[in-house]
Amino acid sequence: MRALTIILAFASALLFIAACTHQGANVEPAVVRSYSFEETPPELVGYRDKAKGAFQSVGNRLIPRLTTALSEGGPVEAVKVCREVAQPLTDEAGREVGFAVGRTSHKLRNPANAPRDWIKQLVADSAGKKGAEVKPMLFDLGDRVGVASPIVAVEMCVQCHGTDEQLKPEVSQILAKQYPDDKARGFAPGDLRGWFWAELPK
Repeated sequence: MRALTIILAFASALLFIAACTHQGANVEPAVVRSYSFEETPPELVGYRDKAKGAFQSVGNRLIPRLTTALSEGGPVEAVKVCREVAQPLTDEAGREVGFAVGRTSHKLRNPANAPRDWIKQLVADSAGKKGAEVKPMLFDLGDRVGVASPIVAVEMCVQCHGTDEQLKPEVSQILAKQYPDDKARGFAPGDLRGWFWAELPK
């Protein structure tokens, strides 16, 4: 009798698990709501502002390093700095604020900067636009908040991200060596180069 009771209890548990699994398969995915910075709901303003501070921190770390590299060693040295320093500096800024921070683009140089799922559509929709045509955006992801801010190409960027004709031969050579699948070329000043992104837990 006891054995039968155990078997029935086990069977009931299996049926319960199966029912939960079936119901879970039919659950609608959470709706992701997006807002321009100006439209940010009051309860999300704090997340937006924290992300803005993190983006500023990345820029404050990276731009002086690139400027120095360009002035002292030219664009070849700038490529080296980007490869060796840009990601660690970005990660460092994220650790300081306690949430993930990164950079991405529709034209990637480093595959490690591929966009996260919640920003993929924004990256695709904004491809080829001028920086002035896009706005910073905030995404309510349910348990997280995603924030994206455009990176606009300036004159300095063209030395490493311009057209093939604009790049110096030594720059083309080091890019071919270090980034064989490089897509991050063909930009002009004012073009949308990519996006800073941040992902903050609620």
